[in-house]
Amino acid sequence: MSALVRGVKNAFRNMVRSVGIIVILGLVIALAISMAIARSAVDQKINDVRASTGNTISVSPAGFFGFQGGGTPLTTAEMQKLAQIPNVTSVRQSLQERLSTSDTSLKSSITPGSLGQQFGGGGNGGFGGFGGQSSSSGSTQTFTIPVTFTGTNAPGYALVGGANGGGTEKLTQGSTFAPTSSDDVAVVGKNLASANRLSVGSTFTAWGATIKVIGIYDAGSTFADDGVLMPLSTVQTLANASGQVTSATVVVNSVDNVATVTNQVKAELGSKADVTSTQQIVENQLAPLNSVKTISTYTLIGSVIAAGLILLLSMLMIVRERRREIGVLKAIGAPNKTVVGQFVSESLTFTVLGSILGLIVGIVLSNPITNALVSSNTNSTSTGFAGPGGGFVRPGGFSGGGGGNFMPPSGGGGFRFGGFHSFSNTLTQVHAAASWSTLLVAFVIAIVIAVIGSTVAVANVVRVRPAEVLRSE
Repeated sequence: MSALVRGVKNAFRNMVRSVGIIVILGLVIALAISMAIARSAVDQKINDVRASTGNTISVSPAGFFGFQGGGTPLTTAEMQKLAQIPNVTSVRQSLQERLSTSDTSLKSSITPGSLGQQFGGGGNGGFGGFGGQSSSSGSTQTFTIPVTFTGTNAPGYALVGGANGGGTEKLTQGSTFAPTSSDDVAVVGKNLASANRLSVGSTFTAWGATIKVIGIYDAGSTFADDGVLMPLSTVQTLANASGQVTSATVVVNSVDNVATVTNQVKAELGSKADVTSTQQIVENQLAPLNSVKTISTYTLIGSVIAAGLILLLSMLMIVRERRREIGVLKAIGAPNKTVVGQFVSESLTFTVLGSILGLIVGIVLSNPITNALVSSNTNSTSTGFAGPGGGFVRPGGFSGGGGGNFMPPSGGGGFRFGGFHSFSNTLTQVHAAASWSTLLVAFVIAIVIAVIGSTVAVANVVRVRPAEVLRSE
C-alpha cells in the first residue's frame, strides 16, 4: 500500500478527532476566505470610485458664492484654454440666472415662508444677492421666490438618461438637449412644471423669448425641482451674457493627476477664480473602505497562521501517538521519505477537507461579513462635511460646473449634499462575490496551511530512532 493511500486512511482512524480537526480548520479557513473575498471586493470598489470620482476640479469667479458675494464672470474662451491642459478630458460649464416674474412667465413652486421673507428682496438676480421680487403694503411685505435658470454644456451629466447620465437627477419625461445646442428649449423641474401646468411640448417665456419644454426631471429636492436647465449658448444669448460662465467643472483623466492639473488651472486663471478639487473629499470618504481593507488583510493573515498552528499541533499530537508505529516501519526498512510521505498525506487530507468546508462557508458568509465591516466603519464617519474652500455642502440641486448647478456653489464651486450623500451611500454598496482569483487564493491558503502543519510532523518523524522506540516499549 502506498504512503499516500495509507496517509488518507490514517486520517480517519479516529473519526471523532478527525471530524473535530476538519470542522475547526474549516471555520478558520472560512474566515480567511471571507476576508480574502471582502478585501478583493473593497479593493475593487476603491479602484472604481477613484477611477470615476474625485477626479474633478471646481472653478468659479473669485468671491462668487451662489447669488451672493461679487466677482466677475469667467469666459468661455478661458474654459477652452483649460480644456487644452494635459490630462483634462472635459470642462463642464454653466451660467446661472435668477428671474423674477417680471422677466419670465414662470412662477416659483416654493413658498417663501419666514426664511424667504427674511432673505428676500436682496436684488433681482445677477451677482447682487438672493434675488427675487418684493412688494409692501402698509406693514406687510410679500416676496416671490425667483426661478433659477441654468445654462449648461453638459446636460447629460446632470440628468440620468441623458447622453452621459452622470448625475442623480432623473429625467422622467421627454428628452434633454445637445451640449452644443443653441435652441430655445428647456428641461424643467417637476415641481416647477406642476406649479405652472407645464408638460413636454408646453411653452413659457423668459427674457422676452418663447421657450419650449422638451423634458421634465426629478431631483428629489424641493429647491432643485424648482429650476430650469437650458443650453449654455441659449442662456448666454438671451441674458445678454455672451461668453460668460459662472461655474465650471474640470474633469481630469485620473485622480492621480488632479493635484497637478489644479495647479495648472490656478496658474492659468490667476486671482480671477476660486479653484478647488474634490480629491481630498473623496479620499476622506474612502478612508472607511481603506480601514476595511486593512482589517481584512490582517484578519486573513491571522486566520491562515491560526489554521496552520491548529493543523501543526494536531499533527504533532498524532505523530507522538504513533511513535511506536513509526519505529516499527523504520525497523522493517521503510525509508524516511515513505514514513514522512504518509504523515504529509494525512495532513493534506485534513487540509483539503477543511478547505472545501471553509470555501463553502466562506463564500456564503463573505457578503454579510463584508457588509457588516463596511457599515460599521462608514457609520463611524460623519455624514456631513465641508465643501471645497470651506463652504458648507448644501442639500439638493445639481452639482456645480456644467452639470447644471441649480444649487449655489459652496466655496469654490458647487457640490450638492444630496450628490455626495448618494456617493457616500454607494460606498456601503460593496458586493462580495467569489471568483477564480478567490479559488486561487483558497488554493494558496491550503498549501500554506499544509506546509505549516506538516513541518513539525516531518521533523519529528525524521528524529524517531527505531531502537530507542522499541527499547522503550
